[in-house]
Amino acid sequence: MICAVSPITAESVCKDAGCSHSCITAVDIPTCTCPEGMVLGEDSKTCTVPVTILMGMHREISAVTEGEGEVRSLVPIGTTAFDFHYNNKEIIAFADNNIMRYSFAGELTMPKQPSAIATPTSRVSSLAVDWIHQDVYWISRQRSAIEASSLSGNSVREIIAVEGEESSDWNNLVIDPAAEKLFWLGRKGVYSCGLNGKNLKSNITSWPVDAEDIALDTQNKLIYIIGNYGNGVNKVVAASHYEGTPVGDIVTIGQSGSKIYGFGVLGNTIYWESNHDGENLYKCKIASAKEKANVTLVEELYQIVYDLKIYHPDIQKTGK
Repeated sequence: MICAVSPITAESVCKDAGCSHSCITAVDIPTCTCPEGMVLGEDSKTCTVPVTILMGMHREISAVTEGEGEVRSLVPIGTTAFDFHYNNKEIIAFADNNIMRYSFAGELTMPKQPSAIATPTSRVSSLAVDWIHQDVYWISRQRSAIEASSLSGNSVREIIAVEGEESSDWNNLVIDPAAEKLFWLGRKGVYSCGLNGKNLKSNITSWPVDAEDIALDTQNKLIYIIGNYGNGVNKVVAASHYEGTPVGDIVTIGQSGSKIYGFGVLGNTIYWESNHDGENLYKCKIASAKEKANVTLVEELYQIVYDLKIYHPDIQKTGK
Protein backbone atom coordinates (compact mmCIF):
# COMPACT_ATOMS: atom_id res chain seq x y z
CA MET A 1 0.00 0.00 0.00
CA ILE A 2 1.58 3.31 -1.08
CA CYS A 3 2.01 5.79 1.76
CA ALA A 4 -1.70 6.80 1.60
CA VAL A 5 -4.58 6.84 -0.87
CA SER A 6 -4.68 10.60 -1.40
CA PRO A 7 -1.58 12.04 -3.13
CA ILE A 8 -1.76 15.07 -0.85
CA THR A 9 -1.93 12.91 2.25
CA ALA A 10 0.81 10.66 0.85
CA GLU A 11 3.14 13.59 0.35
CA SER A 12 2.38 14.90 3.82
CA VAL A 13 2.97 11.56 5.54
CA CYS A 14 6.25 10.95 3.71
CA LYS A 15 7.42 14.49 4.37
CA ASP A 16 6.57 14.21 8.06
CA ALA A 17 8.67 11.03 8.16
CA GLY A 18 11.58 12.95 6.66
CA CYS A 19 11.59 10.98 3.40
CA SER A 20 13.18 12.77 0.45
CA HIS A 21 11.07 11.03 -2.21
CA SER A 22 8.41 8.50 -1.24
CA CYS A 23 7.44 5.95 1.37
CA ILE A 24 5.30 2.94 2.13
CA THR A 25 3.41 2.27 5.34
CA ALA A 26 2.95 -0.80 7.47
CA VAL A 27 0.79 -0.52 10.57
CA ASP A 28 0.80 3.25 9.98
CA ILE A 29 4.60 3.36 10.25
CA PRO A 30 6.18 4.95 7.13
CA THR A 31 9.33 3.50 5.58
CA CYS A 32 11.17 5.71 3.09
CA THR A 33 11.59 4.37 -0.44
CA CYS A 34 13.46 5.50 -3.54
CA PRO A 35 12.75 5.54 -7.27
CA GLU A 36 14.66 3.24 -9.61
CA GLY A 37 18.31 4.15 -9.93
CA MET A 38 18.55 5.66 -6.43
CA VAL A 39 19.31 4.21 -3.00
CA LEU A 40 18.67 5.27 0.58
CA GLY A 41 21.55 7.05 2.27
CA GLU A 42 22.98 6.34 5.70
CA ASP A 43 20.11 8.26 7.34
CA SER A 44 17.55 5.82 5.79
CA LYS A 45 15.56 8.84 4.61
CA THR A 46 17.42 10.57 1.80
CA CYS A 47 17.58 9.04 -1.69
CA THR A 48 20.87 9.43 -3.53
CA VAL A 49 22.40 8.23 -6.78
CA PRO A 50 24.85 5.42 -5.92
CA VAL A 51 28.51 5.94 -6.75
CA THR A 52 29.80 3.94 -9.70
CA ILE A 53 33.53 3.66 -10.37
CA LEU A 54 34.62 3.23 -14.00
CA MET A 55 37.99 1.54 -14.53
CA GLY A 56 40.16 1.24 -17.61
CA MET A 57 41.86 -2.17 -17.55
CA HIS A 58 44.02 -4.29 -19.84
CA ARG A 59 41.17 -5.85 -21.80
CA GLU A 60 38.06 -3.82 -20.92
CA ILE A 61 36.45 -0.83 -19.29
CA SER A 62 34.68 -2.12 -16.19
CA ALA A 63 32.40 -0.68 -13.54
CA VAL A 64 31.57 -1.37 -9.92
CA THR A 65 28.68 0.30 -8.08
CA GLU A 66 29.00 0.72 -4.33
CA GLY A 67 26.79 -1.70 -2.46
CA GLU A 68 26.53 -4.19 -5.33
CA GLY A 69 29.88 -5.93 -4.88
CA GLU A 70 30.22 -6.97 -8.52
CA VAL A 71 32.65 -5.78 -11.19
CA ARG A 72 30.90 -5.77 -14.56
CA SER A 73 32.29 -5.29 -18.05
CA LEU A 74 31.01 -2.26 -19.99
CA VAL A 75 33.21 -1.99 -23.07
CA PRO A 76 35.36 -4.91 -24.34
CA ILE A 77 38.44 -2.81 -25.14
CA GLY A 78 41.55 -2.20 -23.09
CA THR A 79 42.48 1.45 -22.56
CA THR A 80 44.84 3.62 -20.56
CA ALA A 81 42.83 6.81 -21.13
CA PHE A 82 39.09 7.44 -20.98
CA ASP A 83 36.40 9.72 -19.56
CA PHE A 84 32.62 9.96 -19.76
CA HIS A 85 29.78 12.34 -20.65
CA TYR A 86 27.10 11.73 -18.03
CA ASN A 87 24.14 13.44 -19.74
CA ASN A 88 24.94 11.86 -23.11
CA LYS A 89 25.39 8.40 -21.54
CA GLU A 90 28.75 8.03 -23.30
CA ILE A 91 32.23 6.78 -22.53
CA ILE A 92 34.99 8.45 -24.56
CA ALA A 93 38.19 6.40 -24.76
CA PHE A 94 41.47 6.07 -26.62
CA ALA A 95 41.36 2.73 -28.45
CA ASP A 96 42.63 1.38 -31.78
CA ASN A 97 44.66 4.60 -32.26
CA ASN A 98 41.48 6.71 -32.24
CA ILE A 99 39.40 8.69 -29.79
CA MET A 100 36.30 6.50 -29.69
CA ARG A 101 32.73 7.10 -28.56
CA TYR A 102 30.88 4.29 -26.73
CA SER A 103 27.23 5.22 -26.23
CA PHE A 104 24.56 3.48 -24.16
CA ALA A 105 20.80 3.41 -24.55
CA GLY A 106 20.39 2.87 -20.79
CA GLU A 107 22.37 3.84 -17.71
CA LEU A 108 25.63 2.12 -18.71
CA THR A 109 23.48 -0.63 -20.23
CA MET A 110 22.44 -1.58 -23.78
CA PRO A 111 25.60 -0.42 -25.62
CA LYS A 112 25.26 1.08 -29.08
CA GLN A 113 27.61 0.73 -32.03
CA PRO A 114 30.88 2.58 -31.27
CA SER A 115 32.15 5.37 -33.52
CA ALA A 116 35.43 7.23 -34.01
CA ILE A 117 35.61 10.91 -33.03
CA ALA A 118 39.17 11.80 -34.03
CA THR A 119 42.64 10.40 -34.70
CA PRO A 120 45.34 11.88 -32.42
CA THR A 121 48.81 12.67 -33.76
CA SER A 122 50.31 10.06 -31.39
CA ARG A 123 49.30 7.67 -28.64
CA VAL A 124 47.28 9.15 -25.76
CA SER A 125 48.24 8.96 -22.08
CA SER A 126 45.20 10.73 -20.61
CA LEU A 127 42.00 12.45 -21.75
CA ALA A 128 39.20 14.60 -20.33
CA VAL A 129 35.69 15.36 -21.61
CA ASP A 130 34.33 18.91 -21.61
CA TRP A 131 30.65 18.26 -20.93
CA ILE A 132 29.71 21.96 -21.25
CA HIS A 133 31.35 22.89 -24.56
CA GLN A 134 31.09 19.34 -25.97
CA ASP A 135 34.81 18.82 -26.57
CA VAL A 136 37.41 16.23 -25.64
CA TYR A 137 41.04 17.02 -24.69
CA TRP A 138 43.95 14.60 -24.49
CA ILE A 139 47.68 14.44 -23.76
CA SER A 140 49.86 13.21 -26.58
CA ARG A 141 52.17 10.54 -25.17
CA GLN A 142 55.03 10.97 -27.67
CA ARG A 143 55.20 14.74 -27.25
CA SER A 144 54.51 17.18 -24.44
CA ALA A 145 51.32 18.44 -26.02
CA ILE A 146 47.59 18.66 -25.43
CA GLU A 147 45.24 18.25 -28.37
CA ALA A 148 41.47 18.50 -28.67
CA SER A 149 38.48 17.84 -30.87
CA SER A 150 34.78 18.52 -30.62
CA LEU A 151 32.68 15.50 -29.69
CA SER A 152 30.99 15.83 -33.07
CA GLY A 153 34.27 14.78 -34.66
CA ASN A 154 35.81 17.89 -36.19
CA SER A 155 39.53 17.99 -37.02
CA VAL A 156 42.19 17.71 -34.31
CA ARG A 157 43.50 21.02 -32.99
CA GLU A 158 46.62 21.62 -30.92
CA ILE A 159 45.98 23.36 -27.60
CA ILE A 160 49.50 23.60 -26.21
CA ALA A 161 52.94 22.11 -26.81
CA VAL A 162 56.09 22.72 -24.77
CA GLU A 163 59.53 22.13 -26.26
CA GLY A 164 62.10 20.33 -24.13
CA GLU A 165 59.69 18.43 -21.89
CA GLU A 166 59.85 14.64 -21.81
CA SER A 167 56.59 13.24 -23.13
CA SER A 168 56.30 10.62 -20.41
CA ASP A 169 56.16 13.40 -17.80
CA TRP A 170 52.71 14.69 -18.85
CA ASN A 171 49.75 12.68 -17.58
CA ASN A 172 46.57 12.69 -15.49
CA LEU A 173 44.63 15.35 -17.41
CA VAL A 174 41.52 16.76 -15.67
CA ILE A 175 39.16 19.56 -16.63
CA ASP A 176 36.79 22.15 -15.19
CA PRO A 177 34.79 23.38 -18.20
CA ALA A 178 32.91 26.03 -16.20
CA ALA A 179 36.20 27.60 -15.07
CA GLU A 180 37.65 26.91 -18.56
CA LYS A 181 40.76 25.31 -17.08
CA LEU A 182 42.84 22.19 -17.69
CA PHE A 183 45.11 20.64 -15.05
CA TRP A 184 47.64 17.82 -15.33
CA LEU A 185 50.80 16.37 -13.81
CA GLY A 186 54.30 16.77 -15.20
CA ARG A 187 57.96 17.02 -14.28
CA LYS A 188 57.27 20.42 -12.72
CA GLY A 189 54.39 19.29 -10.53
CA VAL A 190 50.81 20.35 -11.25
CA TYR A 191 50.31 22.30 -14.47
CA SER A 192 47.34 24.39 -15.59
CA CYS A 193 46.24 26.37 -18.62
CA GLY A 194 43.07 27.72 -20.19
CA LEU A 195 41.02 25.65 -22.61
CA ASN A 196 42.65 27.71 -25.36
CA GLY A 197 46.15 26.82 -24.15
CA LYS A 198 46.90 30.28 -22.76
CA ASN A 199 48.16 31.17 -19.27
CA LEU A 200 50.32 28.05 -18.85
CA LYS A 201 51.48 27.60 -15.26
CA SER A 202 53.54 24.89 -13.56
CA ASN A 203 54.27 23.84 -9.99
CA ILE A 204 51.09 25.58 -8.87
CA THR A 205 50.66 23.64 -5.61
CA SER A 206 53.04 24.13 -2.69
CA TRP A 207 52.44 20.90 -0.77
CA PRO A 208 55.65 18.85 -0.17
CA VAL A 209 54.07 15.83 -1.83
CA ASP A 210 55.45 13.76 -4.71
CA ALA A 211 52.14 13.60 -6.58
CA GLU A 212 51.13 10.41 -8.41
CA ASP A 213 47.67 11.51 -9.52
CA ILE A 214 45.29 14.46 -9.32
CA ALA A 215 41.53 14.98 -9.20
CA LEU A 216 39.23 18.00 -9.19
CA ASP A 217 36.34 19.04 -7.00
CA THR A 218 34.72 21.33 -9.58
CA GLN A 219 31.93 22.33 -7.18
CA ASN A 220 34.36 23.88 -4.71
CA LYS A 221 37.16 24.66 -7.21
CA LEU A 222 39.75 22.47 -5.51
CA ILE A 223 42.67 20.42 -6.81
CA TYR A 224 43.42 17.19 -4.93
CA ILE A 225 46.76 15.44 -5.20
CA ILE A 226 47.64 11.96 -3.96
CA GLY A 227 51.19 10.70 -3.57
CA ASN A 228 54.20 10.19 -1.33
CA TYR A 229 55.13 12.26 1.70
CA GLY A 230 58.10 11.91 4.03
CA ASN A 231 60.43 9.84 1.83
CA GLY A 232 57.58 7.61 0.73
CA VAL A 233 56.72 6.45 4.25
CA ASN A 234 53.05 7.32 3.76
CA LYS A 235 50.57 7.95 1.00
CA VAL A 236 48.82 11.26 1.57
CA VAL A 237 46.14 13.46 0.03
CA ALA A 238 46.24 17.26 -0.03
CA ALA A 239 43.99 19.95 -1.50
CA SER A 240 44.58 23.40 -2.98
CA HIS A 241 42.53 26.13 -4.57
CA TYR A 242 42.90 26.37 -8.35
CA GLU A 243 45.51 29.13 -8.02
CA GLY A 244 47.55 26.92 -5.67
CA THR A 245 46.68 28.16 -2.17
CA PRO A 246 46.70 25.18 0.24
CA VAL A 247 43.42 24.13 1.85
CA GLY A 248 43.28 22.30 5.19
CA ASP A 249 45.94 19.79 6.16
CA ILE A 250 47.63 16.78 4.63
CA VAL A 251 45.50 13.65 5.08
CA THR A 252 47.44 10.42 5.67
CA ILE A 253 46.04 7.24 4.13
CA GLY A 254 49.05 4.98 4.76
CA GLN A 255 49.76 2.21 2.22
CA SER A 256 53.48 2.97 2.10
CA GLY A 257 55.38 1.41 -0.77
CA SER A 258 52.30 0.99 -2.93
CA LYS A 259 51.60 2.56 -6.32
CA ILE A 260 48.49 4.58 -7.16
CA TYR A 261 46.77 3.61 -10.42
CA GLY A 262 43.68 5.83 -10.30
CA PHE A 263 42.20 8.59 -8.15
CA GLY A 264 38.96 10.56 -7.84
CA VAL A 265 37.02 12.74 -5.42
CA LEU A 266 33.30 13.19 -4.82
CA GLY A 267 32.24 15.53 -2.03
CA ASN A 268 34.31 14.68 1.04
CA THR A 269 35.16 11.15 -0.13
CA ILE A 270 38.15 10.09 -2.19
CA TYR A 271 38.50 6.87 -4.18
CA TRP A 272 41.70 5.30 -5.47
CA GLU A 273 43.15 2.07 -6.80
CA SER A 274 46.51 0.84 -5.58
CA ASN A 275 48.59 -2.32 -5.40
CA HIS A 276 48.62 -2.23 -1.61
CA ASP A 277 47.91 -5.82 -0.51
CA GLY A 278 46.86 -6.73 -4.06
CA GLU A 279 45.10 -4.70 -6.74
CA ASN A 280 42.21 -3.12 -4.85
CA LEU A 281 39.81 -0.19 -4.91
CA TYR A 282 39.70 1.91 -1.73
CA LYS A 283 37.89 4.95 -0.36
CA CYS A 284 37.96 7.21 2.68
CA LYS A 285 36.30 10.36 3.94
CA ILE A 286 38.62 13.34 4.21
CA ALA A 287 36.65 15.61 6.56
CA SER A 288 39.12 15.15 9.43
CA ALA A 289 42.71 15.76 8.42
CA LYS A 290 44.41 15.71 11.82
CA GLU A 291 44.45 11.93 12.10
CA LYS A 292 45.12 9.05 9.75
CA ALA A 293 42.11 8.53 7.49
CA ASN A 294 39.79 5.56 7.99
CA VAL A 295 40.41 3.64 4.76
CA THR A 296 37.71 1.26 3.50
CA LEU A 297 38.14 -1.50 0.93
CA VAL A 298 35.52 -1.04 -1.81
CA GLU A 299 36.38 -3.96 -4.08
CA GLU A 300 39.13 -6.52 -4.71
CA LEU A 301 40.04 -6.21 -8.39
CA TYR A 302 42.87 -8.71 -9.02
CA GLN A 303 44.19 -6.67 -11.97
CA ILE A 304 45.80 -3.30 -12.61
CA VAL A 305 43.62 -0.28 -13.30
CA TYR A 306 45.17 2.14 -15.81
CA ASP A 307 42.56 4.89 -15.39
CA LEU A 308 39.70 5.52 -12.97
CA LYS A 309 36.66 7.82 -13.08
CA ILE A 310 33.82 8.42 -10.62
CA TYR A 311 30.57 8.10 -12.59
CA HIS A 312 28.02 10.29 -10.81
CA PRO A 313 25.86 13.29 -11.84
CA ASP A 314 27.52 15.55 -9.25
CA ILE A 315 30.88 15.11 -10.98
CA GLN A 316 29.68 16.96 -14.08
CA LYS A 317 27.71 19.81 -12.57
CA THR A 318 28.50 23.47 -13.04
CA GLY A 319 30.53 24.68 -10.08
CA LYS A 320 29.62 27.35 -7.57
